[in-house]
Amino acid sequence: MHEDINKLINEKVDQYFEKILNAIGRVIAINSVMGEPKDGMPFGEGPAKALEETLKIAEELGFTGVNVDNYAGHVEYGEGGKLYAILGHLDVVPEGDRERWTNDPFEFVIRDGKMYGRGVSDDKGPSIGALFALKIASELVDKPKNRVRVIFGTNEENGSQCLKYYFTKEPYPDAAVTPDGDFPAVFAEKGIVTYSISKKVSREYSTKLVELKAGTAANVVPEECIAIVESDKLNEIAYLVSNYIGECKYECKIDGNKITIKSFGKSAHGAHPEAGINAAAGMLELLSRIDFGPENEAIKTLYERLGKEYYGVGLGISGQDDVSRKLTCNLGVLKLENDILTAVINIRHPIFFNVDMITSQIKEAMKGFEVERMSYSKPLYVSKDSDFMRLLLNIYREETGDLTEPISIGGGTYARSVPYGVAYGAVFPGEDTHMHQPDECWSLESFKRYIRIYTKLIYAWLKE
Repeated sequence: MHEDINKLINEKVDQYFEKILNAIGRVIAINSVMGEPKDGMPFGEGPAKALEETLKIAEELGFTGVNVDNYAGHVEYGEGGKLYAILGHLDVVPEGDRERWTNDPFEFVIRDGKMYGRGVSDDKGPSIGALFALKIASELVDKPKNRVRVIFGTNEENGSQCLKYYFTKEPYPDAAVTPDGDFPAVFAEKGIVTYSISKKVSREYSTKLVELKAGTAANVVPEECIAIVESDKLNEIAYLVSNYIGECKYECKIDGNKITIKSFGKSAHGAHPEAGINAAAGMLELLSRIDFGPENEAIKTLYERLGKEYYGVGLGISGQDDVSRKLTCNLGVLKLENDILTAVINIRHPIFFNVDMITSQIKEAMKGFEVERMSYSKPLYVSKDSDFMRLLLNIYREETGDLTEPISIGGGTYARSVPYGVAYGAVFPGEDTHMHQPDECWSLESFKRYIRIYTKLIYAWLKE
């Protein structure tokens, strides 16, 4: 890219930066965790409000905001030619235990060169950054040859139903990127499949499990699990809990003929369960050492098959390929409701694996349980040698000097929602933004660099 254009882009990013941060703060302040559907709000009030506020910011910048029934929205610059798109999302995962946050998760805070708040890196910050990148590029290209659209979804964290609906009303782009992965670019994404595994329990034995709850989403490693046990042997159970040494930490409290047990782990993204400590698995480990009579088998089976490791060994589905590496399995939800013991697992399988064979093997491993495949997202693969990928890499390398090759990931992104797309940033190699964890953050310098990269990409699309 011409040196003068690079200089102009860098100057304009600096000029707009305070305004960009203020805009992010406005959107971070909205709790956009998926809620109960309401009239005209398919994913609840929070995601709809976040979309409304983002489109308001876009209109303040001079764009015309389009809201597609509160599923998703977009702004666009250019006329005719090809349609390129940037796919961002405004919904967020639950904040978890607020006591583990330094500040209110829905308060935008800048501290020690980083911005903090739920969504600053996943994916409100990148989405707002892309909006301003479009604004800057529009000021540099008077006569665009193509159109560039920034699309804002509201249900990425819970199945991307937003874009499935959106693309029944709007055209697919010729090519797209989503700032919801890693730089330098993501050329392969594992298949993602979620299963519910359940069994009815009798709870007629003298020691019985009366409550069990862990996790809020299949794609997050649970950081806390609560179990309530009714028994005539509470002192023995309390002794076990107080002296048990495992990966998790435990505490308990006796109240009448019941004991409340809590396990504490460490949250992480479900694509990388090994990076966390699973409180649900830790609870199963502990409960498997308590005598629940006829229910022992169900608890022990869940622990042996789902709780002991992260790679599907217990289920008989472990494996890897050279492109996308190991299969992973995250125990995301564990609950007891209406005498039904349920575990929800989120599996990321290598791109050359067969999901029907995985399903068949899980059913075989979990005989006696009801196994339901809840959702499935096929793997994604784009050649590293394509012209599209070369453009992305050239812009990234020009900005950073980093010659790292494109990567494969276990995470699922909006790139799967279009015929031709990849994840392109926003996180740089070696960065830890605490995504899906307390104190989610992002370096201001990295954020500014991301905006420069996306502005250069949009500029290239408009001038192509």
